[in-house]
Amino acid sequence: MSISDAIARTRQEIADLRQEQETSRACDELHAVVQGTEDATNAILTASETVDGLARGIVRRSEHPATRADAEAIQAEMQTIFEACNFQDLTGQRISKVVRTIVLVEERIGEMLRVWSASDDGPARPNLPHDRRSGEAALLNGPVLPGDASVSQDTVDAMFP
Repeated sequence: MSISDAIARTRQEIADLRQEQETSRACDELHAVVQGTEDATNAILTASETVDGLARGIVRRSEHPATRADAEAIQAEMQTIFEACNFQDLTGQRISKVVRTIVLVEERIGEMLRVWSASDDGPARPNLPHDRRSGEAALLNGPVLPGDASVSQDTVDAMFP
């Protein structure tokens, strides 16, 4: 009887976990992080290439040794920026690994629920509220994912006289 109770509790906890976690949303958020990081890195690299090109031009045209030395120092610092921007590729790879793990866990939980619900007459999922957060936590949603419905700043401004 105690083993049966433990299995029933485990099934309920897994069903609760699956409903609460919204793993596909978590994957979407992580993909948005990767895309946002990539976009920011590309903007940084583009601006850095422009600054590097300008510094190279100053080095070629300048006859003043101090100006030429400053421009060469700028070029050296730009190389540091180029190298530092490699973080984006590494973080993208790491986040992709996390997404694959989340998907794998979601698939396994789904399979467990499918197997267990096939042996029952009733559904495996409980009727829980969609969002169990309360207080300020329920109000904090973070940035909107691309394509999600959102309210524009103009709409918010129009609400206030």
